[in-house]
Amino acid sequence: MKLCLLHSKPILLTLLPRQVFTVCLLYEIDKGKASPLHPYFLHLSRSYSILAAFGELETQALQVDYAIWAAQKAVTKAKYEWEQAFTLMKELKLKPPLLTFRAWIWATGTALDLKPNYVRAWANMGISYANQIKVR
Repeated sequence: MKLCLLHSKPILLTLLPRQVFTVCLLYEIDKGKASPLHPYFLHLSRSYSILAAFGELETQALQVDYAIWAAQKAVTKAKYEWEQAFTLMKELKLKPPLLTFRAWIWATGTALDLKPNYVRAWANMGISYANQIKVR
């Protein structure tokens, strides 16, 4: 995506790859119909059942102390990562609804949902690249 090329800011060096991917996703969504990925975005899930998306009611329904702690930790971690990326998102002038923690959680869930496909694509590229090296 052009985001990383157009906005090569020092803040990108402080973010984790998943944070950069999440910001890139929100940036593309912010473009609306101008994004070449817009038709794809229309088919994405509207919500995800990840621990970071759990509210107080869902967290307490877990009942087991360790599970409750894990859910609370996931929310804390997600908020921390959102706060770290917030400056970049503001610099990119994302629309206010895309700057919210709720939007961040959705984009994080989307990134996690896309990860198996992303990993599979890279794995396949690695296999074909390795085969090319062996042939030579």
